[in-house]
Amino acid sequence: MAARRDAPKVPVAIERFVKALVVTSKAVALYPPASSIPRETAKDAVAVLREVLRERPELRLGVTKDGLRYGDLAIFPDQEAYTAFAFELYSRKLSDVRFHAGIEPSDLVKFLAILRHTPAEIDSAGGFENRLWDEGVGTITVTEARVSIVDAGALAGMESDAATAPPMSRNEIDEALAAAYSGRPRDQLTVARFVGDRKAVASYLTDTFVGSGDLHDLLSAGERFAELAEVSYEFGGEEGRPELLRALGEALQELSPDVCRSLLVDAILPEARTNEALAAVVRQIDIDTVCGMLVQDVVDDESSRDGLARAIRNLALISMADRDEVVTAAGAAMRGAGMSESLVGDVLELAQPSRLMVRERASASAGHERPADAIFKLMDLAPTPQRTASEEDDPGILGLRDESRRGITDGDVVMTLVALVGLDQREQQFAATMSALEDSLDLLIERGELDIAADAADALRAAADNESLTAEQRMRVTRALGRLTKPSDIRTVAHALRLYEPDSIEHQAATRLLDALGVIAIEPLLEQLADEPDMAVRKSIIDLLSQMASDYIIELGTHVNDPRWFVVRNVVQILGSTHSSAVLPYLERTIRHHDGRVRRETIRAAAGITDRLATEMLIAALADDDAPNVQLAARYLGASGVRTAIAPLEVVARGEGRGNRDVGPRVEAIEALGRLGAVEAVPTLEALAGKRAIIGAARTRELRAASESALARIRSQGGAS
Repeated sequence: MAARRDAPKVPVAIERFVKALVVTSKAVALYPPASSIPRETAKDAVAVLREVLRERPELRLGVTKDGLRYGDLAIFPDQEAYTAFAFELYSRKLSDVRFHAGIEPSDLVKFLAILRHTPAEIDSAGGFENRLWDEGVGTITVTEARVSIVDAGALAGMESDAATAPPMSRNEIDEALAAAYSGRPRDQLTVARFVGDRKAVASYLTDTFVGSGDLHDLLSAGERFAELAEVSYEFGGEEGRPELLRALGEALQELSPDVCRSLLVDAILPEARTNEALAAVVRQIDIDTVCGMLVQDVVDDESSRDGLARAIRNLALISMADRDEVVTAAGAAMRGAGMSESLVGDVLELAQPSRLMVRERASASAGHERPADAIFKLMDLAPTPQRTASEEDDPGILGLRDESRRGITDGDVVMTLVALVGLDQREQQFAATMSALEDSLDLLIERGELDIAADAADALRAAADNESLTAEQRMRVTRALGRLTKPSDIRTVAHALRLYEPDSIEHQAATRLLDALGVIAIEPLLEQLADEPDMAVRKSIIDLLSQMASDYIIELGTHVNDPRWFVVRNVVQILGSTHSSAVLPYLERTIRHHDGRVRRETIRAAAGITDRLATEMLIAALADDDAPNVQLAARYLGASGVRTAIAPLEVVARGEGRGNRDVGPRVEAIEALGRLGAVEAVPTLEALAGKRAIIGAARTRELRAASESALARIRSQGGAS
């Protein structure tokens, strides 16, 4: 049967880029690195790619063993040259490749040069993504497939257990979701099975939103939904992914109208602009259905109109449908919901302005940070029953029983040894006491005796400051304190702080222990944070270090030179939590870090500090090569009210100067100028608002709409006639 004439096709520009990509790959394989031919060929491919990236923030190509895919569409199926290229990527465990704005020919050449190495060589170097970072390539990112060997019998048992298992509680879902991020197959399967039950997902999201119903609870529910989407996107694979994402879309439709609309307008659609998993969920829902969800029980007020218009704009950006089709569907949905023609016209005019409209606009509030994870409840840590020991096993049992009858515990022994450290300072006696104490300290936290460990740490800290001890003795006491910071001990303490209530004995003991350890705990906590696979534990360690950060800024700041980008990002996040200008010298280094994710975290940290230098760092970030970083800096500058940011933002709005000047950053800069009431930028905004173009019309429309909205805002504030 002949293919339908109206069947969806891969856009011509993307086909052109894939052709140029394969040609460049052959040039890289045939010619030596010193040759200029691969670079010249890459220039042609990048030129085509830049045309594609004018319409979207990134281009994602899926990788299968049979060929490349754009969304659900095969690219040049059954053509040997393209199938062979896709298999090269597939054999190196890549499931998709993403090309971002700001890409240079040299980046493409470096990416393709990695394919010249065998899969084994790439694995030995830490994987394909690690090789990209080693080469300094940040404009091309990949997703590497994880291969897990799972016992089939165990998997079958998990499936049969699921059939009789009771419904999961909200906290159990939170824990399974966090564990799924660490790559555990059992928890990934649990989350995938949970996602398949749309009513259960809807109930979970509703429970997450049941707090005060304010922005904090809304963003928490949105974050949970995004995590479900990301796990489904990664775990589902090419075959199972559409079904899981479709189930999440159906779960949205099960929510009450107000929760569904709030999630879409304020959480899901804004994030979907840069989150491919969320965008994929939205694309699984029919455009008419999404628009219907947006207008359910909407209230006729200015805030609702603005939110609805913003949602329509975001939907048009991520939808596979044409922008005009989205606007038409939104208009039909609003009329179907009984809205008046005047209200429909107002919302559509805000979403896709055809003329300047002067109206009162409420000032935008500053951006809200994502909330931390929900509180985790107490887990059952009771030991398993064991056989009672007798004196036949160990003659010393009788002595221990006698001590127990007299109320003597291991804690009493440890505290007696600690007291002796400060009392008997004779060299031989001190050494013997410390040897016995060191052996005891090694087991305290392992046995869960956090209260005794905290008391011992307090006493040892005092002994380390005792001037009657020699310098060598004080050093040994300090080293003994370090025995309480083994990785297993730090993990135990972090678990206690996460699992126990703040007023519990265990939680208070863990807090006292860390206070006593002081600066000694910083290094082990950071190392545990770097090695920890459990996302929930990582968050608890970051929260813990953030609480301590104000007292140890210098000690934390020394780690911004760590060669591991994720360690530096963690340190920047922790330093930023202090909101202190004392961290700015360290942020000055990380704002120039080679990894865009570290620079992005630095922008967030600088935005939370009220200082001239912090503002200068945000302005400098407008020259970043990473589009999300420029957008974030522009957004914070617009909310800051700092007038010195107007001229740099105007340069970005015009698409001039250094840094990424894709549509996203330019639109964000234009919106920031509107929030700042930048009268001096009116000529620039008017020029952009009046601009028309045949080539790149969609891009021009986006800039024009943002400029008209910014002008209306400035004029509504009385800033210009």
